Amino acid sequence: MKKKIATIIALTLFTLTSCKNNSEKTVKANAKIFLVLDITVHDSIMYEQYRKGVEPLIKKYGGKYLVRSGFKTFDNDPDTKLIPDEGNWTPDRLIITEWKSIEQLQKFAKSDEYQRALKLRTSSSSTKSVIVKEYVSD
Repeated sequence: MKKKIATIIALTLFTLTSCKNNSEKTVKANAKIFLVLDITVHDSIMYEQYRKGVEPLIKKYGGKYLVRSGFKTFDNDPDTKLIPDEGNWTPDRLIITEWKSIEQLQKFAKSDEYQRALKLRTSSSSTKSVIVKEYVSD
């Protein structure tokens, strides 16, 4: 009888631990993806065409803007202006988009529609960008 109880307890603990680990993996697997861009605009007229064309594409492919700010160019609204803090970092444009997965972001980036729009951005600006995954604590 003691052996059966010990086995049941061991199986219960194993099951609970497995469920917890699987749950954590699911949460981490569902972590959002962020694309962060630091853009220096050289041709504001051409860049404006890019900006207007890419906005509906980001939405179409399931992304959304979290930040669209500027230091010198475009943003006259004080609520969207960048406020320099440390290190003299003052990008013309700072953009952060959110995506549900890296696959969703890649589908957008590889689409023919975006590839056409991208030519406007690369012709009108210099860009530094990083892709980061949402931090999900254990």
